[in-house]
Amino acid sequence: MNFTQLSLPGVLAGIAVLAGVLYALQRLRVRHRPVTVVTTLFWRVAAEEAPARTLRERFRHPWAYLLILVILCLLWLAGAGPEWKQGDSGSFQVLVLDGSAGMAVGGRYAEAVAALKKQVGRLPAGQRQVFWTGGGVRTLLNPGEHALLLDRRLGTLLPVAAPDGLPALLRSLSAAARPGRTTEVVVFGDAALPADLVNLLPGIRISRASLSKRPPAANSGITALGLTDALSGAWDRVDVFLEVQGSPTQPDPRERLRLELDGRTVPSTELRAFGSGFLLSDLPAAGGLLSVRLEGDDALGLDNSARLRLPDKPRLRVLLSPTLASELSGVLSADPAVELVTADAALVVRRQGESLGAGLPSLEFVPASDSQPAFRVLHPDSFDSAAVFHHAVTAIGLREIDSMAIAQAAGRAVTAEVATAPQWRFEVWQDLLSEEFNFTQSRAFPLFIAHALRWLGGARRGPAYVAAGQPLERDALEPEDRFMDTGGRVLDPLGAAFVPEQAGDLPRAGGDRPLAISLLDAATTLGSPGDVPVSTLPASGGPTAHPATWLLLGALVLLLVEWYLNQTGRVP
Repeated sequence: MNFTQLSLPGVLAGIAVLAGVLYALQRLRVRHRPVTVVTTLFWRVAAEEAPARTLRERFRHPWAYLLILVILCLLWLAGAGPEWKQGDSGSFQVLVLDGSAGMAVGGRYAEAVAALKKQVGRLPAGQRQVFWTGGGVRTLLNPGEHALLLDRRLGTLLPVAAPDGLPALLRSLSAAARPGRTTEVVVFGDAALPADLVNLLPGIRISRASLSKRPPAANSGITALGLTDALSGAWDRVDVFLEVQGSPTQPDPRERLRLELDGRTVPSTELRAFGSGFLLSDLPAAGGLLSVRLEGDDALGLDNSARLRLPDKPRLRVLLSPTLASELSGVLSADPAVELVTADAALVVRRQGESLGAGLPSLEFVPASDSQPAFRVLHPDSFDSAAVFHHAVTAIGLREIDSMAIAQAAGRAVTAEVATAPQWRFEVWQDLLSEEFNFTQSRAFPLFIAHALRWLGGARRGPAYVAAGQPLERDALEPEDRFMDTGGRVLDPLGAAFVPEQAGDLPRAGGDRPLAISLLDAATTLGSPGDVPVSTLPASGGPTAHPATWLLLGALVLLLVEWYLNQTGRVP
């Protein structure tokens, strides 16, 4: 047996102290001796000369001494935090509390919490670990920690607007398998257990805690909210697709939907059926926040609202150098995002050495030379060069350019570089505009110019959709897009795709337009059952009661025995 509150020497020292104190009390006995007092005037003096207690009496009643000592030792051991001693072999249980949105139906979550606490009380502290999966994975109890910490760490934890996070936890558990021990994962909730994932985890046994059968409930929710370029071809407009799924008995979703754009009501009459959902056409791409709400009562409220930040796509006011008019005026005039101007421009297209549009972000054509790369990205030194270069290459589409054909025609290597400058600038060989390269006649040329201007103008396309548990499109993020958690700490995905954990607002570093995240999970809305059959809790969890319980019960029984012996006069 191990002890969590005291070390073994401390426990033994306490027992020794108890034995010594009880021994001293046994020697301290009441001694009755008759004393003849001639007059009551000397009663006080006689009482002082004949004390009622003495330490000089012999040790009597050893069985009574042992009985009281055993009772006190049992109470001492119970207070020392005993745990059943377990070796390194045998099973190890990982208890997982499902805190995803689907558990918010009725009292499902409260029932799962009660079952979890009951199972934690059955298991030795060294043979269990407890996790909560909802908006990410949270550790509730580590091996060896006292079960009393569970109540405090659960605190006010409730189901959150997030999809099932169990698959991610299972993958991490498979990578941290314990040699020689079987890991049993017990799920407390309705998280799906996909058979294809379970089959890939041969070292883990998975089961589900026996809860009451989930009652069938009528529910509907928003399962898709995304945008695309407007079918009308307008640059500064977008189309939004919306899908609502649910029980067939639910009312027509068109009657329950309420839409707002930056607080302004969007009439539901603007919704038109499109495929399995609805389409909102030609919404202004001005960075507004579109909010969708599904009114009415159903079984689950967390999937009844969704929001999406629309992109910011203003017209690009471009100043074109007259020396490039013959090559580029037709391309720029055909671009719906470009407005050619002669004053108040935001961008300039010029040749190297021209002073036109000084101080503006520029697309600059430079003479080709061995020292000049074919493409060069220049940015203010307040930005990270690697992030800027990666974003520029992707946004402009440099990977899609036939660099081999250009290198053969130019007779030199085609490279791309990044450097710093006071103003944003994108430099391109001006030789590419000549007929020798045939670049201006290719289909890629208009797209190349359009993407370069959009990148220079900072047009924010934004993600097509933002759903909890789904990775964001990397190409839709800007180099300065750094997101923060509720504590104000910057979240760094370390080069991996960024995955929002739960619905809500995710602030950007700098405080500009937080990212609006929605649930959008059909499995949560429709209540998709798990693929692994439900089973009872594994029976290999160890003793069914905590050792302190047995110790306290033993002390109570011995106290009753001591009371009986005292009442019958067998012990003093």
